[in-house]
Amino acid sequence: FACAMVCIQQADIFMFDEPSSYLDVKQRLNAAVAIRDLIQFDKYIIVVEHDLSVLDYLSDFVCCLYGVPGAYGVVTVPFSVREGINVFLDGFVPTENLRFREDALVFKVSENATEEEIKRMTRYDYPSMAKTMGSFKLQVDAGQFSDSEIIVLLGENGTGKTTFIRL
Repeated sequence: FACAMVCIQQADIFMFDEPSSYLDVKQRLNAAVAIRDLIQFDKYIIVVEHDLSVLDYLSDFVCCLYGVPGAYGVVTVPFSVREGINVFLDGFVPTENLRFREDALVFKVSENATEEEIKRMTRYDYPSMAKTMGSFKLQVDAGQFSDSEIIVLLGENGTGKTTFIRL
């Protein structure tokens, strides 16, 4: 609602602070589309965003901010989206030769697991399940997971994610 209220204003500069917070995936994409629809040659749009997937979808350029809370903050020059995301993840600004975070943020990819690690994994099977609540029906196919995996349930609000967890 707040995002929509900003989008209908007549302005030269639009500022959005974490427009995707508390939104499900579809709502995040709708908010991003609404913000991108504001683009005109004489308009400026500034977005503060923490969700890297929304940032990647929404942005033309990325500035990274770093500093010490309550003391100082620094804004980098604009980078391309890919380069800006990598600067943030690496914690290193190559144009300044400056490290603002000791350790890089690294996404662990399960495909890189060694054969020995795979052998140690315990597999758990779950049966097919169904749950009906009024007119809502959730159907879950049988499957499996291991103790070395993080499974994310992704979907719009009201599609059964919490109901599935409670089964």
